[in-house]
Amino acid sequence: MLSRVPAFLLLLSLGCHSGTSSSDVTPSDKTRAKIENRSSLDMDVTVSSNSGRPTPLGRVPAGQTLSFALPAGVITGGGYVRFQATPVRGSGNATQSEPYPVKSGDEISWSISPQ
Repeated sequence: MLSRVPAFLLLLSLGCHSGTSSSDVTPSDKTRAKIENRSSLDMDVTVSSNSGRPTPLGRVPAGQTLSFALPAGVITGGGYVRFQATPVRGSGNATQSEPYPVKSGDEISWSISPQ
């Protein structure tokens, strides 16, 4: 009888869990940026919102395409975002995107020109 009690409590606790939490977010709800680096240089990429403050996204190696989730603070209030790519080794020039309109759930694609 005592060995059944822990199993019963375990099943009871699993049955009471709703399966959702405030931190559960489906991938389709995230705003994403798909960055294609056509340059021969590795690039550090940042994103700026209406406020103009840059937020680092990450590094995109030469010739690769990576996808990044945009931080919620960047898209809060709608408006637009702008990307900037800076060569990692300091050789070459930084490049900036045109402004992209953005809202929650969007996927934005930007291609870094060859250098």
